[in-house]
Amino acid sequence: MGLSGSAWATLLVPTFLGILTMLLYGYWDRITGKEYYVDDEILAYDEDLMEQLKEEGKA
Repeated sequence: MGLSGSAWATLLVPTFLGILTMLLYGYWDRITGKEYYVDDEILAYDEDLMEQLKEEGKA
């Protein structure tokens, strides 16, 4: 294909940045050494908060 160098850069740079972002996001727990999770308490809090917002007419 007869694309110029800037055309290839326009195609490849965002692609590589997207792939790098996905890899970073996927391995963030291993990189930081911390584990992020959602347990029943957090879910219950979110449900209560959503009910409260619905009552106030904000959700």
